[in-house]
Amino acid sequence: MKRVLVIAAVRQELSALERELADVEPLAGEGYLRGTLEGAEVHLALTGIGADKARRRVELLLAERRPDLLFAVGFGGGLIGTLQNGDVIIAERVVEAASNGQEPRQLSADEVLLAAADDVSIPRGNVRRGCLLSVPAVVSSAKGKRDLGSRYGADGVDMESFEILAAVLDRGVSCIVARAVFDEVALDLPLGLEKIPGPDGQPRPMGLAGLLLRRPWSFTRFFSLRSRSARAAGSLAAFVRGLLRSMEEGAEDV
Repeated sequence: MKRVLVIAAVRQELSALERELADVEPLAGEGYLRGTLEGAEVHLALTGIGADKARRRVELLLAERRPDLLFAVGFGGGLIGTLQNGDVIIAERVVEAASNGQEPRQLSADEVLLAAADDVSIPRGNVRRGCLLSVPAVVSSAKGKRDLGSRYGADGVDMESFEILAAVLDRGVSCIVARAVFDEVALDLPLGLEKIPGPDGQPRPMGLAGLLLRRPWSFTRFFSLRSRSARAAGSLAAFVRGLLRSMEEGAEDV
């Protein structure tokens, strides 16, 4: 049985996948959860928000769990107009946004896993290959997302993918990176949204209170985003199940 490590920044991103697992066993400390799905032993783990934190956590997880495969999943922002909430972007390449006058760096994904992912479909969205851009902070404005998409030729944006893929490639573990679209390119997000989730992905009362005190008009918009989160999480769960099934069927055909 293959051991597959599935990671995300916060638990909300894996909330629907948790419900897909059989033989579930909570793991001690920050281990999180283990179960089975489509003939694989699946470990769920969290990296936390931010590139540096994600890289350190992934390096530790790879040493501790020794997975056969790693699926790095989570939510991201769309940078092109054809992507909708719940669509899944599979990274053919991941680009790190340029900083301090340096040229942007980029990494390519595992072609074997990409080929298996080509056969995956999900009930409430589209799955497509594309380019993911990693940036140091949440991009809240529609204008900012359009500018990034135009500048880098990227389809989606997040904060952790580049450092995660770099850490995995250093260890020689096969990895696929996928992001479910939380916000379309035309959607302006409330500022300060990234400060609300706690380590488990659920809203922190103080973070939410601070946002509402600073911007009380964002109250209705914040709660309308919960349905977006649920749809994106559902798409990720369907994608992971579909990818594991595709790999299992491919192995049987060999």
